[in-house]
Amino acid sequence: MKKLRRAKNRFKGFTVGMDIHKKFIEYVILDQRGNEVSDGRIGANWEEIERLLNEWLKKGAVQVAFEASGSCYWVFDRLVEKLGREKVVVAHAGKVKVIAESGEKSDENDAWWLAYLQWDRRLPRAYLPEGKLRELRIAGREYRYVTEQRADLLRRIRSLMMQRGVRLPKQWWTSKVKRMVVREEILKLRGTLRRAVQKLRRQILSLGKDRKYWEKVLKQLNKELPDVEVIQAGMPGLKKITATIAYGELGDPRRFRSAKAYAKATGLTPQNRSSGGKKQRGRITKEGSVHARWAFTRAVVACLRCKKGAGVVLGDWVRHRMRNKPKKMVLVAAARKLAEGVWRLFQYGEVFDLERAFPRPRRRAA
Repeated sequence: MKKLRRAKNRFKGFTVGMDIHKKFIEYVILDQRGNEVSDGRIGANWEEIERLLNEWLKKGAVQVAFEASGSCYWVFDRLVEKLGREKVVVAHAGKVKVIAESGEKSDENDAWWLAYLQWDRRLPRAYLPEGKLRELRIAGREYRYVTEQRADLLRRIRSLMMQRGVRLPKQWWTSKVKRMVVREEILKLRGTLRRAVQKLRRQILSLGKDRKYWEKVLKQLNKELPDVEVIQAGMPGLKKITATIAYGELGDPRRFRSAKAYAKATGLTPQNRSSGGKKQRGRITKEGSVHARWAFTRAVVACLRCKKGAGVVLGDWVRHRMRNKPKKMVLVAAARKLAEGVWRLFQYGEVFDLERAFPRPRRRAA
């Protein structure tokens, strides 16, 4: 159950709510008592933002709140330099429902709600990485984008080849011998089909080079972040890529208050609904990072392919559960357990207990 917590000591100064857009910024300013003292619109450039802040800094302290978006990073960096990290608050857009679901939504109302919720100390906060963590997040997202784009092209080649009745071997792009066999099959094609497949093949080779480049960048960044190596050493399935992306998206696990909170940040936790004494669990919330969900679920899929090591225990648990439940549901449950294990690894220094998290199926008595 969620409980409303009101701060005893409010911010002694002015609270600025900003609704940031590409061309302009709508703002509302509240005083210490929560009364609106100013509002307006300025251009989306640092000169006008700084002029507004300097005007109110002469009258007292200032804190700023705005929603997380793709165009807010430069504003965040400049505001942190000017005001300090503790006076810059980034709101989680998906959790501010009074804004998203308002029947009278406007830029001015959005800015007012951001200022009011921060004044009342109830604004849901988003996580924006800084320094090396931001570089890690960028590299991880580019790696995933290139990987998925290449996988889509591989599926298109397989589909085009099937038009001629040619069935390509599984993972033909991972072996030099298999690639040569496929190349010979492509040379047998004629007309537009041959040109289409050759063009796709060149794109795949180019994306493969990009994929190796971003993988190299991730390895270099990992050397400066020892926490990633801790995850790789202590968790099954979370290795050089998946562990890196998970850490880059969620940051230091120690900043979360509990294992459930860390798992909830991935969006892998199911919705809980209860009415009239009846409880019902719905689909996953998807409130967290989609890239973090991808990393944890890919880690589970990797364990399904393991033939030795700790991943075998997790893979056996998933295969046993899939007999009675849908595959996606089981993969999500296993990924959520992995996420909770990552938090415990950092908070308590616990070695991940596979037998406890993924107990072996009991054999029925004859």
